[in-house]
Amino acid sequence: MAMLLFLADGFEEIEALGTLDLLRRAQIEVQTCAMGQSLEVRGAHELAVMADGLAKDAPDEENVDGVILPGGMGGAAALAESALVRKWIQRMDEMGRWVCAICAAPALVLPRAGVLRERMATCYPAPELTAALGRNYVYRAVVVSENLITAAGPGCFGAFARAIVKCVRGEQVAHEVFSAALMEG
Repeated sequence: MAMLLFLADGFEEIEALGTLDLLRRAQIEVQTCAMGQSLEVRGAHELAVMADGLAKDAPDEENVDGVILPGGMGGAAALAESALVRKWIQRMDEMGRWVCAICAAPALVLPRAGVLRERMATCYPAPELTAALGRNYVYRAVVVSENLITAAGPGCFGAFARAIVKCVRGEQVAHEVFSAALMEG
C-alpha cells in the first residue's frame, strides 16, 4: 500500500507529520511530495521539512493507492491551485482509491477537483470553509464516505490517521498501532 502526501508551503505541520508518523507505524508506505522545485517545504508555523521527492516526479498512478492532503490555509490553497494535485485526486477517485483531506483541504481542494458528488465530508468549522462544502458538510471530527476520508482540523489528526489505517490495513492493525502509541484505551 503506497500513498502520496502532498506538501506545499504553509501546510499544517501536525496534520501532515502526525498523520505521516502514524501511517508509517502501521506499515503504510507514504511518500511525501513537495509541490515546488525544492525538497524543503515550510509549514504554517515555520517548521522546515525535507520531502521524499517532488510532486512532479511522483510514481506512476498504478503504484499509488491514495493521496493525502494536509490543511493549513496557505498549503491547502496552494494544493487547490495545482492542476497536478487536482489530476491526482480525480484519478484516484476514478480508480476507487483513497482521497484523504484534513482541515482546510477538504473545503479548498476537493470542490475544485470535482470529487464530492453526493458524499459527505467535514472540514475546519470556519463559515467560509463549511460554505465551500455546502450540502456535503457534516460537523464531525472524521467522515469516511466511500473512498473519501476527511477530518476537521489539527486536533483531529489522530482520528484522521486512525481512519486511514483502519480503511487501508483493517481494524486490528489500527487498534494495535494506536494502542502502542497510547492513543486509545
